[in-house]
Amino acid sequence: MKIVVGIATHKGREETLNKTIESLFKYVDDIRVYDNEKEPYNATDNGKFRFLEYFQKPIYALTCDDDIIYPPDYVETLLNGVEKHGTICTFHGRKLRGKNLSYYKGHRAFGFNRNCPFTMAIDVAGTGVTGWRTDLFNPTDLWKAEDKLMSDLVFSLEATKQGIGITHLEHRGGWIIDQDIPINQTIYGREHKKEHRQIELA
Repeated sequence: MKIVVGIATHKGREETLNKTIESLFKYVDDIRVYDNEKEPYNATDNGKFRFLEYFQKPIYALTCDDDIIYPPDYVETLLNGVEKHGTICTFHGRKLRGKNLSYYKGHRAFGFNRNCPFTMAIDVAGTGVTGWRTDLFNPTDLWKAEDKLMSDLVFSLEATKQGIGITHLEHRGGWIIDQDIPINQTIYGREHKKEHRQIELA
């Protein structure tokens, strides 16, 4: 099966996007970038799912972010996990602890840039470091979701509705590199103080 990457981007991320693509292109068959500045519809981070509707045959789908540098063995490691566990696999996410808790501070979080020595089932995948097979899960309309700037929750809720598991894979800290973006230009920096909808979806 082809290995296809979906990335959403916007104005001001040109330099980091180029570094992201440079870290991936040797290891995948296709990279589809949804540029919210050029498309007629601003899908925000959900644009990373747009590519799913273009492939009729099953593919390995990887969703990535425009501010991450991926290591040379990233794709191989992620897809080995997909085949081993038969689920959506990720290197970032959350294990939910209950209802009506702060989304960003009330649940157990596992960061892609921190050491995680074990593999486990989780509830919310970090879609910047996630992969799966489209013959398992293929949410082709997700890029049009009304909830924006919360693609991790939108994606994971749909997976849960379809009964698809999410596996967080073990990895070492510093393996995946977070590019230096000012926090006020990240989704967390913009959204963590107004998380009512995130709490509801979680």
